[in-house]
Amino acid sequence: MEKIMPVLFVGHGSPMNAIEDNEFTKNWVNISKKIPKPKAILAISAHYEREDTSVTSNEILKTIHDFYGFPKQLYDKKYDCSGSQELVLNIKNLIEDVNFDSNWGIDHGVWCVLSKMYPNAEIPVVELSINRKLSMQQHYELGKKLYNLREEEILIFCTGNVVHNLMVADISESPYKWAISFDEKVKKFVTTRDDLKLVNYKLIGEDALLSVNSAEHYIPLIYSLGATNKNETVSFFCEKIVYATISMRCILFENLS
Repeated sequence: MEKIMPVLFVGHGSPMNAIEDNEFTKNWVNISKKIPKPKAILAISAHYEREDTSVTSNEILKTIHDFYGFPKQLYDKKYDCSGSQELVLNIKNLIEDVNFDSNWGIDHGVWCVLSKMYPNAEIPVVELSINRKLSMQQHYELGKKLYNLREEEILIFCTGNVVHNLMVADISESPYKWAISFDEKVKKFVTTRDDLKLVNYKLIGEDALLSVNSAEHYIPLIYSLGATNKNETVSFFCEKIVYATISMRCILFENLS
C-alpha cells in the first residue's frame, strides 16, 4: 500500500499567532517540515459555518479578517492563496449533495496557521463548510467520505480548538480544572481511538459541556477522526491551554503501514 497523506487537527487559538513567533507557531512550522508537501489542502474550519455543506469554488481565496479589536498589523496581513477546481470536483464526486460557494475566502482559523506552515501561499486551498444542520454522527460520517482524498496527495487540515469557551476566558488565569480534565480525556480517547466517546462528547460529563459551550470549534476534530482509520499513528505536537479555556492541542494522524 502506498503511503497516504496524514491528517492534521490544529488548535489555532488567537489570530495574533499569525504575526507572532511563539511556541505554537514554531510547532506549526516544524510539522510542515515533517509531513510530505501536499498537492492541495482541504481545510475544515470552525469559522466557516453554513446551513448546508459547501466548498469554496473561487479561483483565488481572499484573506478574511473575521475578528475585531486587533492591531493594524494583523489586518494588513494577507494570505491570498489559489483555490483548486480539481479538488472541488473530487469532493463533488465524494459528496454528491455538496454546494459551491464563490463568496467565502480563507478565514483566520486556516490562514493564521498556514501562513506559518506555508508562508508563500503556494499550495491551493479549498474550504469545506461546517453544516449547522448535521449531527455529530453525520459530521463523522462525512469525514469518512473524505478519506480517499489522502491518496491524491491532499492534506486534510482541520482547525478549531478542543476546549473553547470564550465566555469565561481569562488571560491572567491558569487553566480551569474542567478544561484540563476534558483536554486530557480527549487526548486519551483519541489515542485509544474511542471515536464514539468523542462523537457523543456530551455524555462525558460537565467538563465536556463547559469546554464545548458551542460546538463549531470542536467539530473539526470529529472530521479528523472520520478521515482517518483506527490503525493510524497518533501524535500530539502541541499541548497547552491558554487564557484558562483555550486548548492549543494539535494532533497528527499518520498511516505508516
